[in-house]
Parts: sequence; structure tokens; C-alpha cells
Amino acid sequence: MVERVLATTDGRGAEYVFDAVAGPGMLEPGKVVAADGMLLVYGALSGRPTPYPGLELGMPALNMRTYTMLETTSRPERLRRAEAFVASGLRTGAFRPVVDRTFELDEIVEARRYLESNAQIGKIVVTVPR
Repeated sequence: MVERVLATTDGRGAEYVFDAVAGPGMLEPGKVVAADGMLLVYGALSGRPTPYPGLELGMPALNMRTYTMLETTSRPERLRRAEAFVASGLRTGAFRPVVDRTFELDEIVEARRYLESNAQIGKIVVTVPR
């Protein structure tokens, strides 16, 4: 990943690097953050401790930030703006959800297994009878 990002950006690195996994592998994303860029950690799928990669990288000017949805959902004005943004994107077609697979409600166990396999590209939808 490091070589590919640096090659794609002519060695500058990425302005924004998003990581939903965190954990001991944070050194790799830290290596590709451009000067004045940001490493945004928005998940902890690894379930393991997450070191600050800047120490191991020799203390570059690395901006690292975490984000949780509560930053938006617990603040009424932010939530209102977020809802308007999403509604507008859906209305205009700017946001087009990608659906990988659809399951019937009675296939919920299979849907969960498929979700946990991480084989999907896009959303998994469960439909309910009318």
C-alpha cells in the first residue's frame, strides 16, 4: 500500500488517509500521509491497541484524529446539517448506494455470515415482507 500511494502521488503522500481498522498496523497508513495531511481513524475493527505511528516514524508533523458518529448525532445542529446533506445527495443522485447483495428476512443468518465474510463490495440489504 505504501509504495502504491507514494507512486500515485509522486512521493507526496495522501492529504487524507482514512482507517477503519486501527490497531498495530497504524504505522503503514502513517507512512503515506502528506505534509499537513491527516490520518483519520474512524473505526477499531482490529480490536487491538493502536499505537501513535508518529513516534515510530521519527516524529513527522503527523495530524492524527479519531472520529465517532456521536460527534454528529449528539449535537442537534450538526445532525440537522448532516441530514440535509445526505437528503440532498440522495435527491439529486449525487449519492448512489452500491448494493452488493439482497437477502430476504428469513435469510438473516446467511446475510450475517456474508457480512462477516467481508466479501461484499457495497451494502448488504435485508428485505422484509409487506
